[in-house]
Amino acid sequence: MRAAAASVLAVVALGFAAAQTLPVAPAAPAAHRLPNGMAVRLMVLKEVNSREAKSGDRFKLRVDSPVILDGVTRIPIGAIAWGEIVVAKDTGAVGGKGRLSARLLYVEAPDGRIMLSGSQDRQGKGNTTGVVLSVIGFGVLGLLNKGGNAVLKAGDIVTGYVEDPAPAPDRPQPAPPSPGE
Repeated sequence: MRAAAASVLAVVALGFAAAQTLPVAPAAPAAHRLPNGMAVRLMVLKEVNSREAKSGDRFKLRVDSPVILDGVTRIPIGAIAWGEIVVAKDTGAVGGKGRLSARLLYVEAPDGRIMLSGSQDRQGKGNTTGVVLSVIGFGVLGLLNKGGNAVLKAGDIVTGYVEDPAPAPDRPQPAPPSPGE
């Protein structure tokens, strides 16, 4: 009987000891959220023009300035973002203007996509004067003179905005030091 009681006490004591040695998981930090409407500065990587683009085409941009929240870089410079062509209208004849409309989709942050809003509308230059002069000089063939294409040039800076309060990446990168530090 004493042996059974000693065994029970030993099992209970071991149970308490095991419970005391188990590591306690630290509380998860509160998720930071990028606020709705927070600006994200982007740069177009490759020219997109109304002559070659068509509705539905996607194009690449890159983050041109870090997105910092609470002193921590949440979206680093160089992160890839995507846009989509909504309307692409070629110049056509008779000096017409090209038209290009695009919308921003998302940025690929270190821990996932962050949806963006924002759009760009570009219009090429008309060439009515050139058409009139061409008609005078070349007759009906002058009507084939075209206007300018609409263009998003490589290196153009556009601004996107966080569409919904988006979760900030879980693994933030330290913010770069200020110029005065």
